[in-house]
Amino acid sequence: MNRKSQIINILLNSKEPVTADYIAEEIGVSNKTIRNDLKEIDEQIKDMDISIIRKPGIGISLVGSESVKIQLLNQLDGETYVIEPYSPEDRVNYILKRLFMSNTSTTIKELADELYVSRVTVHKDLEEVEDWLGQYNLKLIKKTNYGIEVYGKEDDQRSAVASLIVVDRESDELKEMLYNDCCASCGRIDYKTEAKLKELINIDYKQLQRIVTKAESKLKFRFSDEAYISLVIHIAISIKRLKSKKNICLSKEVLKSLKEKDEYKIAEEMASDIEEAFKVKLPESEIGYILLHIIGAKMQQNITDGTSLNLAYEDYEKDDELSVTMSKEIISIAQRALGMNLSNDTSLLNGLILHLRPTINRLKYGLSLRNPILDQIKENYPEIYGIAWMTSIVFEKYIGVKITDEEIGYIALHLGAAVERYQKPFKAIVVCTSGIGTSQLLAAKLDKYFRQIEIKGVVSVTSLKEIETSDIDIIISTIPIESDNKPVVNISPLLNQNDIKKLDSFLNDFKKQEENKKNSKYNIEILYIKLNKAFANKNDVIGYICGELVNKDCVTTEYLESAINREDIGTTSIGNGIAIPHGMPQYVKRTAIGFTKLKKTIDWNGDKVDMVFMLCISMKDIKNANIIMKNIFDKINSCEFIDELRNATDDKTINNVLGGIFNDY
Repeated sequence: MNRKSQIINILLNSKEPVTADYIAEEIGVSNKTIRNDLKEIDEQIKDMDISIIRKPGIGISLVGSESVKIQLLNQLDGETYVIEPYSPEDRVNYILKRLFMSNTSTTIKELADELYVSRVTVHKDLEEVEDWLGQYNLKLIKKTNYGIEVYGKEDDQRSAVASLIVVDRESDELKEMLYNDCCASCGRIDYKTEAKLKELINIDYKQLQRIVTKAESKLKFRFSDEAYISLVIHIAISIKRLKSKKNICLSKEVLKSLKEKDEYKIAEEMASDIEEAFKVKLPESEIGYILLHIIGAKMQQNITDGTSLNLAYEDYEKDDELSVTMSKEIISIAQRALGMNLSNDTSLLNGLILHLRPTINRLKYGLSLRNPILDQIKENYPEIYGIAWMTSIVFEKYIGVKITDEEIGYIALHLGAAVERYQKPFKAIVVCTSGIGTSQLLAAKLDKYFRQIEIKGVVSVTSLKEIETSDIDIIISTIPIESDNKPVVNISPLLNQNDIKKLDSFLNDFKKQEENKKNSKYNIEILYIKLNKAFANKNDVIGYICGELVNKDCVTTEYLESAINREDIGTTSIGNGIAIPHGMPQYVKRTAIGFTKLKKTIDWNGDKVDMVFMLCISMKDIKNANIIMKNIFDKINSCEFIDELRNATDDKTINNVLGGIFNDY
């Protein structure tokens, strides 16, 4: 009897609804395999007088007449089914989940059967699995006649499981889990995360959220959403691993210091609630680990009792001198790179201090905070992200750790907000021929729709020649006029929708022209490094380019190590076959960009790369970093530029294309 017939038999012979987990256990396959089979059965019986009913929190049942049920069983028993194949990415994720959720080793044959592929395909997938596990210092152990399993430290395994859960995937399976079995809670966990959790660890998340929320009220502060979800995920993983008799370990010294903290008692109370609700015993190390998540949580700006955390920095000096010192140094580096005076931006200072206080605790204990919008930050604000990366040296200087891309992304958000606040408005005068009332109405409308415009005055066309315009950026006129030294935009006195669009477009073009004027004043050496051989991996490529840059006296020999270390923090591949590796500014003698085209694509942390820009910015040129990065990213985002570079076959053409990075104005 095939598996689908087995499922139907179970449903037919069960007087009460049964869960997918129950069916999976009876047949000896995974929960996901059962869900896939149920989809196929759904499709097969859609025209019959019978249906599969799924009730959240209750289970699955087969509803229809007895004659149709028998007919269905006969039909299913005599047919062969073709399952839609998994994509390679789906197979890798499935194997990872299977390895982590299983209490015993898993065989190649089991995976091949469940994924409907050959053993050869599974062996290839396992190479990807091993690469993924390597990011968390884990290994895949394969034993003949035994199976495969994940090997490594328990805390590394838990970090890997957490990452597997928070992968943002929009699939039909997630939606099905949400609306059929999952019944997403009314709490603060989004349905995708809860669906992912359910997929690996099937516990009562409503109950778990109640426990966390109860502790939150006792702690007298509110977790940020990402910290709240992170804590729930951590506890869920702990429950799963503890039931598999896999405990976390903390040293006696760490435990002793944690027990001295005021929050330890609340962590103990949480542990007691967890033990009672989920029938699992939490040893001291697990309680300590919960406390580490609590003290490392990223707090929101308001305590739950309404007390403001947005204090002046003098108050922070008393509370946490290190976070204040680091925040000020981050601002110092950023303002030099951005060419902006941010020293008086108290919102930036307060925001960084508030962020760094829990961040320092997290980093000290090796905990990470995932950034769900990291990709959007990199894509939409590449220059700001690059500046934030430069500030990472502050963390190495004061706490001796390298920060991840996720943490850099959060710093970029604070800096981005400061840049927005810093942007000075366009100074304009309005020229009208109509009465003063109409002129003032137009000025009021402009102020309403264009906060980036500062109206310095409303003048008549006859008095325009008498007005000093040296402090004016643009002239907005309701009549056709010309100006020798200032750009003019014509609109109607009533400022209709077409005028608003016209003025908005004008301002954007004007801003770009002003930026280009600044950019054109700064040039940078671009060195095309021709390769005479193919390379096996990214480190070999970086090593070769750095060697050439040393020979050209652009960087010191230490630059190579800093560039390799940067890759360990997070990939510098940015998509479209391009990577931008870089090292620390203190090892750069003169600012330059080394460029090379690879003879064949290589793997760059999961991406295929064939073009590499080695970015070298010296300490004295950090103030120009935003200009340099903006030009590079503007060009890289141009399909025309990339196609020209990729299709160029001779050195002269390549050098001409590269010259356009800074000279096309």
